[in-house]
Amino acid sequence: MAFNLPAPQSLYTGQGTDNVGTLGSLTPGRKSGGNLPISNNASQVINTTASNANGVPAGVFFGINGQSATSTVDASVDTRVLIWSVQYNAPNRIQSSDFARGGSRFRLASGSSPTLNYKDYYIGGNDTPFCSAQAGPVTMCIDLADTSHNNEVGTFNLSQVSAYGHASVRLNLVGSSTALTFFQRAFLFTTTKDSSNIPLFTGVSSFDDAVALLQGTDYTTKIGSWITKSGSSIFLPCPFQIGDGTSATTFNDDGAAIVSPGSNLAGQENFRLTDNAMRVYANLRNNAADSITLSGSYSFGTAAPWDFDVSNASTCLLSGSFSGMGDFKIGSSVTANGSFNLATGKAVKCNGANIDSITVAGDLNIETSAVTSFSDMSITGVTDFDTAGTYTLTNCSLNEITNSSGGLVTLINDNSTANLITGPNITIVSPPKTLTVQVNVIGADVVVLAAGTDTILDSVDAQPGTDFVFTYTGAQSVDVGVILPGYGINYTYGYSLTGENQSLPVNLLIDRNYA
Repeated sequence: MAFNLPAPQSLYTGQGTDNVGTLGSLTPGRKSGGNLPISNNASQVINTTASNANGVPAGVFFGINGQSATSTVDASVDTRVLIWSVQYNAPNRIQSSDFARGGSRFRLASGSSPTLNYKDYYIGGNDTPFCSAQAGPVTMCIDLADTSHNNEVGTFNLSQVSAYGHASVRLNLVGSSTALTFFQRAFLFTTTKDSSNIPLFTGVSSFDDAVALLQGTDYTTKIGSWITKSGSSIFLPCPFQIGDGTSATTFNDDGAAIVSPGSNLAGQENFRLTDNAMRVYANLRNNAADSITLSGSYSFGTAAPWDFDVSNASTCLLSGSFSGMGDFKIGSSVTANGSFNLATGKAVKCNGANIDSITVAGDLNIETSAVTSFSDMSITGVTDFDTAGTYTLTNCSLNEITNSSGGLVTLINDNSTANLITGPNITIVSPPKTLTVQVNVIGADVVVLAAGTDTILDSVDAQPGTDFVFTYTGAQSVDVGVILPGYGINYTYGYSLTGENQSLPVNLLIDRNYA
């Protein structure tokens, strides 16, 4: 088993004074045993502003590359996802205004003066689950490039992200306690393939390994609450990759139901994500021992692309259901016979994969001619061929077929249907069928003619076996002659070829008058 998390951006075990800026009236400190694992201390702040539902928020900024670090991250060239946990000290210390007034806020700052250039994300209030007395550690999952922030101060520069933080608007709900908040470790994930800071599965692994690592065996080993499991359902709010291209990897989801969050949903405003935030990759070795089996269900709240473009000796079986994600690319190592209901406008992109029996509620792009035969596919959107050539469709149900190759696409239709052929340059032909002339003796001459004519369609002299096979396309009528010296001549006139494989038995009789 192996689920590999990148090193935390910060553990937040120091004093709250170890920061890069504060706004409002705060008392920084450190919570004894408030981190995860619980044996670690946690940085904390106390909001000491006056209680006021419309009051000024007070908060603290920490460096993007460490609690008090001042270096910057360029999030304009690579999607970065920050996962950070915050906890209120006790129910009587939440003391938060409501969501509409930004009772609880995530802040993202840029440049050398984070208190002057930042944007606010309203992530909770006393009327949302985020500030629930029963919540325990709650997650902030923020794509640094997300633009759904609620307000901006100064000028935020995505290419110079320097700090992030949390702020609250204090409202005493009961009593007069101050609002006390403490922070737990933070991770900053990159979301590109093979990046050093993307969560990674290797070895003999499953999603249970991710749950086990985060949840631990108790509070002395628990490192977070943002990956959770209930029954067979696993909440997984991070990008991930299966295999690193060099380590032996056998991954099986064991039929689990995987849920990835949406962005800025009601009651889940602490998740702010672009469509690139929750990307998924496969990178297996060129080794038959490496494999991925996904037989469970995958429900994605964002149109994050999946890249399973693996084409080597490894195997990937995608037999589960996949919904909500973005473009899904699959290579020749992949057999995909599951169901795909991707985000609007997204497509399954087949680069040589075996997609017999696939179901796609949407579009399918055939991006290579590496595979030319497809069977039992059900596609409700557009099926596009981007490479000229001849393809066979057997028992397929398609909606619309297009050709973006710039050349000619020939489709051999073997019991398939399509509602619309929009082209351009698409030719539909029937698949070749056979007529097997079964002669009771060896060595006969066989001739097949267009019915009622002398036009020879096919023939053989001295057939070396008893069966002669005539290949044809389309329904037609033929005359079949079978001749062998010493036997009576046999002709079948006007034999109807129906467009299916057929057999014609011929019993030659000895000609006793033959000299």
